[in-house]
Amino acid sequence: MTQDWSRSVKVAKRELLLRAAREEFAEQGLEGATMRGIALRAGCSTGAIYPLFESKEAIYADLLQHSLSALDARVAEAVQSADGAEARVAAGCEAFLGYYLENRFEVNLGLYAFRGVKRQGVGKALDDALNRALRQVLERIAQPLSEVQDRDVSVVRPMVALLFSQMIGALVLQMAGRLKFLETDPRMLLGMLLAQLGVSKPVTSPNKVLRVGRAKSTHQK
Repeated sequence: MTQDWSRSVKVAKRELLLRAAREEFAEQGLEGATMRGIALRAGCSTGAIYPLFESKEAIYADLLQHSLSALDARVAEAVQSADGAEARVAAGCEAFLGYYLENRFEVNLGLYAFRGVKRQGVGKALDDALNRALRQVLERIAQPLSEVQDRDVSVVRPMVALLFSQMIGALVLQMAGRLKFLETDPRMLLGMLLAQLGVSKPVTSPNKVLRVGRAKSTHQK
């Protein structure tokens, strides 16, 4: 009974710290965020954080891992619900894009990784784990795309990398307000790229797309 209580308290503290870290990262960015800032938001001392997280980078890695898990669940459900290879590719991409349109903070969360978190102390093991989690998401799109292209999965992975790059780039431009004056949006651009890859994008209303696999990130505000 005592062990169960201690475990529950530890989980509650961890959740509190992760919520506080989201706020700190959202306002200060990874580089500007501090353990002291996270502690102040959580209402605890800095020393109380270290038994659970050794650094802000470790907290970041935990947040990103949860984000990628939620993204994977969304994409997996969408792909499994679609009928036919083309539909599975389109559904997977729509789910990916829809998840980040709903969770825009997590776009920035992912981009922090590309700005050198590994060099700041996340370490190879965590970095590799995060890369595996992202790869798992993208493989759910690569598998049906290989059927559409009638090529081996290894051959279409660069195409999936192109899709991934295009979607993230469009999301960043959308968040910066740079797509509206060009009279386009992330979904329109995705549809154009899918067409070039031989995938007919189904006619689906935005609201329907966002309802598919509507799983929220564990640590979303």
